[in-house]
Amino acid sequence: MNRNENEQNKEYEIINLGYEYPGMTGGVKWAIITDLSQEELDLKFSEELSIFKPYVIMTCEQGEALHEYRRNENKHEMRRIRHHDIWGYTEGATEYCNSIFSKEEPEDTVIEMLNREALISAIDRLPEKQRRRCKLYFLMGLSEEEIASLEGISQQNVSLSINRALVRLRKIIKK
Repeated sequence: MNRNENEQNKEYEIINLGYEYPGMTGGVKWAIITDLSQEELDLKFSEELSIFKPYVIMTCEQGEALHEYRRNENKHEMRRIRHHDIWGYTEGATEYCNSIFSKEEPEDTVIEMLNREALISAIDRLPEKQRRRCKLYFLMGLSEEEIASLEGISQQNVSLSINRALVRLRKIIKK
């Protein structure tokens, strides 16, 4: 039913609303995620839950939506961190400053572009699964865990597939 069943074999889960909603004000600090009614909850667990009063009751579907929201927010935050420009971006000014302070020579930029094109060309020669996973990982910036979640497989399978693809890519590029 919910994550606590795996951990404690209970029919409910307790979440701290202050953690889920930073800056939240009000008297209710806890939510109980359960499919039990208030009466059933009181009958079975009134003493156990008394320390969390007052609390709100959420259905398991609402709790799962809350967990999915948190996972999604964490995923987007990690993506933002991975692709964050420490100096920020200002239209026109960023390009100008980067061109002045860049240590790269134009030749380096051209070589980097050619290397990227060669990599993309080599990735396109991989088998379909490896090609898709490499594009998601190397070009789109998704983590192995995110790819596994998208494809409904384990992270280990994605990791193994990407490692095998790297072996193939080395052979393709050496030719």
